Amino acid sequence: MEKLVFSQIAQRAYEFNIKGRKQGFAGLADDIDAERIKNHDIFETGIKLISEGVDCENINKILTNKISMEHDASLKQLKIIQKEAVLCIQKKYNSWLLLNVLFSYTGENEKEETKKMLKNKIFTEYFSMYYEV
Repeated sequence: MEKLVFSQIAQRAYEFNIKGRKQGFAGLADDIDAERIKNHDIFETGIKLISEGVDCENINKILTNKISMEHDASLKQLKIIQKEAVLCIQKKYNSWLLLNVLFSYTGENEKEETKKMLKNKIFTEYFSMYYEV
């Protein structure tokens, strides 16, 4: 299974958020990685549930139960971040709010790495007013 990294979670969440807001949740189904779902990936499972029209309360319950089985503290934290990303996407948060929610779970190193990764996508325009790039 691929190692979870905050910046990759944030980038994938940002991309799915943009697509979901522009094309609707049904359009997310095309980009879901079935292999990741088989490997119990919280984000992919959550996006699948969104694309199937499952409500926020049930998505939260399902993902919370899956996360509760994780014993490694740092991996559990990353899975919680994945769940928060899914819930933000399901609630149609704008990108500013999505990234602020995700950044609230991390330290400066993860934020800087993520900002560099997303620089060409968003930080050169909208976010550059609020974050140094």
